[in-house]
Amino acid sequence: MPTVAGMLLMAGARVHAGEAGTPGPLQVTGGDFPALVMVVPGCDRIRARRLDELPPGWSRRVAQVELDCEEALADDAQQALTAVTARARLQADQVHLAGLPVLEVRLMDSSRWSDHQYVIDAPYEQAAPPLRRFLETACQARALAGEMQAPCTMVDTGDGLYLATGDTSGQWIHADPDHAGQTLYVEAWAD
Repeated sequence: MPTVAGMLLMAGARVHAGEAGTPGPLQVTGGDFPALVMVVPGCDRIRARRLDELPPGWSRRVAQVELDCEEALADDAQQALTAVTARARLQADQVHLAGLPVLEVRLMDSSRWSDHQYVIDAPYEQAAPPLRRFLETACQARALAGEMQAPCTMVDTGDGLYLATGDTSGQWIHADPDHAGQTLYVEAWAD
């Protein structure tokens, strides 16, 4: 008959073995969106990556990748653009940003603009404070390292929070207009 100490050791070993086989959520930081598309010019040749082609750490966490591509003219009607929208639906509770679960990755790109989003599984009122602290702290660390010289305080725009990261780029936190229980973390630029 095993002793109490022996039973505790066996139980601890089973818990440890279970943890080793199940890695925790991937912690994303912004600026680290996975490549979801095999980039080739023209909608007729572009395709979504297969799960086994995703960057390390992402293949087990992505349930499905969807792709939409559109050929269009730029706003000035002078330049043909390929506009790509890729979406990765994630496995439940497998990716976190600032301690909050991420449901989906959305990447919208062309040669004239880019809009990358993490869809957070929390309403704006709950998600905005930890996201804001996380982004302002990361900005301050980059500023101290001399990587950027932008102010590191997010501005309340009335529609959400905004942090400029360059002359034509920035980070946004705002409610998902299509789902009240979700928040969008967005990195965008435009020329």
